[in-house]
Amino acid sequence: MKNFELWTADLPFLKGSTLKCGRRPVVIVSDDQSIENNSFVSVVPLTKNLESRQLPTHVLLCSRYLDHPSRALCEQVTTLDKTRLVRRIGYVEDTFDRFAINRALAAQLHLASAQMIYVQEDHFYGYDWKV
Repeated sequence: MKNFELWTADLPFLKGSTLKCGRRPVVIVSDDQSIENNSFVSVVPLTKNLESRQLPTHVLLCSRYLDHPSRALCEQVTTLDKTRLVRRIGYVEDTFDRFAINRALAAQLHLASAQMIYVQEDHFYGYDWKV
């Protein structure tokens, strides 16, 4: 198992969740070291429904490993036990697609603002970090 691999997974039924349960494709978004050291992985489910409204957290994937164009639903990132991963079906080859997934996850988790660190001499946004 590695980051950006495509797998078929058995997603559990979660009461009150909009995440569709059952067997469906996912892309692994955990980093490789985390995958190696844990019994669980973070995944983004894919859907073949391209008719719904496009969100900033959606990424269109057209991979030779997928039966049809699919949308990665990064707002539904979830953690699964590795035993729920059924079969490796390929990986996200395209560098732009990988970047787009990371960007969509950053938007979902509100991490984009964390990249904006203002540096002025020895001060970070008004905080003195001198020790």
